[in-house]
Amino acid sequence: MLTVAEARERVLGAVAPLDTEFVTVGDALGRVVAEDVTAPHSLPRFDNSAMDGYALRAADTAGAPVRLRLVGEVRAGDPGNVHLERGTAVRIMTGAPLPAGADAVCQVELTEEQDDLVLVSEETPARRHVRPAGDDVAAGARVVAAGDELRPGELALLASLGRSPITVFRIPRVAVLVTGDELVAPEEDPGPGQIRDSNGVALRGLVAEAGGMVVRSQIVPDGLDATLDAFTHAADDADLVVSSGGVAVGKYDYVKEAVEKLGRIDLWRVAMQPGKPVVLGALGPTPFLGLPGNPVSIHVGFEQFVRPALRRMRGCSSLLRPVVTARLTESIQKPPGRLHFVRVRLASAGDEWSATPTGRQGSHIQSSLVGCHGVARFPADETRLERGAAVAVEVWRLPESEQ
Repeated sequence: MLTVAEARERVLGAVAPLDTEFVTVGDALGRVVAEDVTAPHSLPRFDNSAMDGYALRAADTAGAPVRLRLVGEVRAGDPGNVHLERGTAVRIMTGAPLPAGADAVCQVELTEEQDDLVLVSEETPARRHVRPAGDDVAAGARVVAAGDELRPGELALLASLGRSPITVFRIPRVAVLVTGDELVAPEEDPGPGQIRDSNGVALRGLVAEAGGMVVRSQIVPDGLDATLDAFTHAADDADLVVSSGGVAVGKYDYVKEAVEKLGRIDLWRVAMQPGKPVVLGALGPTPFLGLPGNPVSIHVGFEQFVRPALRRMRGCSSLLRPVVTARLTESIQKPPGRLHFVRVRLASAGDEWSATPTGRQGSHIQSSLVGCHGVARFPADETRLERGAAVAVEVWRLPESEQ
């Protein structure tokens, strides 16, 4: 069996960033930039006021209090076509351009206006309350890099610089197939021996969270013809096909056979627990990843293989979850031979993390995923880790107290 790292490298080698498209910055939340973006001009573009007050010459406030003659007003959005001579001031609003001749702004609280004069009660140093041109971004500076994900902060900066539309990678289209005669929709009442489909719900949520777009979601009954038909149509619709169930060697497991008929299998079985039976292959030109049917295996397998693949297809520069070192709050044990992923809750105390298993760790225990912050890696050659041992934890999400 391949190690998780070896299998992941094969998965990542089977996919590539998708083609690009133009989108406006208002529609680019969560998208990934396809090329470095530089500032076409400085930001701010001009010296402007950081306060409501009076633009003036700092030298004119020496020996304050002083009275200066008002010669106009500049509001945000005005061109600021006023020139200050010695002994004059201009009423100015936050964000308005600093008039020629002015080198400081005195906030309104330190002034008193009288007819066409303003009394300045304190000396105002040069550059006080002035935002100089280029104070935020210099013209030509790189503001986002290829592979960056666009969040509201990046979008606001791009909008300020007029960089819209922006070139981004296309969103991966994903087909989600869950196999099994026993499955019914979550809204249905199961008959004898049937269960509600939770894997399809989980996979659709995981794909969306990873930045993909589900274009097909289907329960596939057991049977080679049904599997072939569903997989053929899924491959036609999607950039990536993901399935759950049917990847083992049981009498009614048809996924491997269907994939071999429609394309090829590049790997099967990984030295991990949960989730050992993982299929990487292709349905014609469309990459395929088959995960086991146990609900916890879905989450663990998705995080190890599908999420990194989707991030590569999206053009992301970082593909894997962050990892922290944490101390176990209780001892854990397992058989040797496979890398175990132990669902844990994280807590911080000072500059250290602690990790507490979320309960029973069977691959069918769905409740172990509730409140789960990530998985602790239990090395393949280890059989027991004592309380207090340091473990690497892949962080799926931070505790609310740390967000």
